[in-house]
Amino acid sequence: MASAFSQQQLSKYLRYMALPAQYAPYLDDPQSFPKTEEALTHLFRCQVTRFPYDNLTVHYSATHLANIDPAAIYNKFMGVGDAAPSHRGGYCLECSIFFHHVLKGLGILRLRNRRAQSQAYQWGAAGRAIRRRRSVRGDGPTRPLRLVSGYTVQNMGRQEVRLIYGNIPNQSRPEQKLWIYQYRNGPEMEWNSFYSFGEAEWFQVDFEVINRYTSWETFDLRNQWLVKFLRGGETGNLPVEEGEVVDAVDGEIAIVGKLMFVNGVVKLNLGGKTRVIHTCETEEDKRVAFKKYFLMDIDTQLK
Repeated sequence: MASAFSQQQLSKYLRYMALPAQYAPYLDDPQSFPKTEEALTHLFRCQVTRFPYDNLTVHYSATHLANIDPAAIYNKFMGVGDAAPSHRGGYCLECSIFFHHVLKGLGILRLRNRRAQSQAYQWGAAGRAIRRRRSVRGDGPTRPLRLVSGYTVQNMGRQEVRLIYGNIPNQSRPEQKLWIYQYRNGPEMEWNSFYSFGEAEWFQVDFEVINRYTSWETFDLRNQWLVKFLRGGETGNLPVEEGEVVDAVDGEIAIVGKLMFVNGVVKLNLGGKTRVIHTCETEEDKRVAFKKYFLMDIDTQLK
């Protein structure tokens, strides 16, 4: 199946990503975008710093149901036609389906590593949760992960992440292994299993079914949250403390922290300790916080 996004839509997307200067020749010709691990890493980091992970739709939309049609997701994130991007994001299915169609449109389906016979990458978190997401996906990866069991990469700060090919609790058939995403907040810490996914192919209609359950029945319906990774050089509206490194690096996409909204409390982590920077007492306070910290105009974007 071809990408749901046109070349014009992909060009708009690439421009919004604010990629390093070396990618300028590909903005008007998306299919020529480099198919390398470095380019994919840059694109992935742009993606997670542009589109927050949030569940606001189930709280503020008229239907309380996320629309995961690819065209609807594109319009929600990027705006219709020449309209400006909305600074909106979505929950795991929205973000993963959106990025899936971006990658298909760019011709990035599978990368091969010269040092290995074959190398695939894991893009996002449309998988099965293993335990309650107490950190609201702030522990997600900041780069594509190789589908190599146990291959560990540095995430943000001291955090390390990896994929393990194995089994999860309650499985009755151990031969049916899953890829398990794990993180730990330092080399001396124990690994935490976050979510898992299999290799069976899914179709849009399959995601539509689980979207009904995810939108209406999950524990997330009782909570409001946003998580946005922060890019170096883009923290001007945030209270940066002395010693926190937030500058941009030429030619790189540096993720320097994350901004979180959880049930009226805005938290900031710039690679070290998480701290509260704003507390909302009323619904109007939330609207102010969405606009001030996440650049979202909730009255025009979520209704």
